[in-house]
Amino acid sequence: MIDAYSKDSKLSTNPELNERVLKITNRLVEKAVLYKPDAQKWKWQVNVIESEEVNAFCMAGGKMAVYTGLLEKVNPTDDELAQVMGHEIAHALANHTAEKMSVDILTKVAVATATVAVATAGGGSQQQRNNNANAAQNIAILAGAAFVTLPNSRGAETEADKLGIEIAAQAGYNPAASITLWEKMMEATGDKNKSDFLSTHPSSPKRIEALQALQEPMLKIYQERLQVYANYTPEYQYVRSSKDSAGFSSSNVRVIEEGKSSLAEPPAIDSTKAIAFYSADYEAFKQGNLEMKCITCSLKFYLNQKDLKDMYDNQAWRGLAQSLIKIGYEFDLSYYYLAAAARGLGFKESSEKYLSKARELSEFEKTSCETAKLIKCTDVKISFN
Repeated sequence: MIDAYSKDSKLSTNPELNERVLKITNRLVEKAVLYKPDAQKWKWQVNVIESEEVNAFCMAGGKMAVYTGLLEKVNPTDDELAQVMGHEIAHALANHTAEKMSVDILTKVAVATATVAVATAGGGSQQQRNNNANAAQNIAILAGAAFVTLPNSRGAETEADKLGIEIAAQAGYNPAASITLWEKMMEATGDKNKSDFLSTHPSSPKRIEALQALQEPMLKIYQERLQVYANYTPEYQYVRSSKDSAGFSSSNVRVIEEGKSSLAEPPAIDSTKAIAFYSADYEAFKQGNLEMKCITCSLKFYLNQKDLKDMYDNQAWRGLAQSLIKIGYEFDLSYYYLAAAARGLGFKESSEKYLSKARELSEFEKTSCETAKLIKCTDVKISFN
């Protein structure tokens, strides 16, 4: 997609603008990988696309872009632009891409791939090869545009708002900018309708209300991080652009040598100690007061059971707790895993509460993994019997 935009001269050649976007995005990614250590392996890239669209995106694997329409019509400050890019990075971290990859998109990608293969095969006349190359370029743009324009679910948008504002705060960007950003977005797009009925996106006013509710905890994070960025030089460069190949190795690593020790490899991150995103539910989890209230979420739990078991086996306690909170299934195995996560994170009293609840639920047929049809206890023993 980016190659096609480049051939059509639609990638920004403004060095100051490109450097600004790159600098902000790299600061965000530095913090994002602390929440999802596997994201260190992604080949992060950001590009500025010349288009009147007020938009930005981050695909799976860290491929990002922001449109000049957003930069020109909204005219965001650095703090506001960080909210935009943090939101888009959050979509990738939360794997919202899977929700968007419809058959329609996959078909377009497959056609584009096949056409590119034909275009580069070298057979036929020069005119035929030129025609194939033009077709490949056009289809690549269409396939990419299909992904970008297909909306995320309303739940995914709300989650990305919450995760994005925290990533930005950790990177030293003011959470108050999330409010002013959406006020500007409303002005630029004319979206002032508070109703989100039948809409996949929360309306902007409701979005602002939700972000206002997060200001206090995010401000604490921001104030703690702000002093780190007073005189800041990155030691490691995660993000590049399609035109920025100088100084990068074949593994997409750029060594920074500005008075600091160079790093040929990214800083080591212990996946079992990954940062947990803030939420009122997570705070309740730490105190031992979290209640799993969903009684119709058995299928949701079943579909995620392998991932939950993997996190349990690998002692990825923060990820396990967050996943269980998101599912919310009232079930003995849910509370057993919560107990394990709390114990692993050092919340001993909370762990005992969750284990007691797990054993209580194991006595009832509807909430016991020993009698469930789909969900199995595997090697976990919950009941006293």
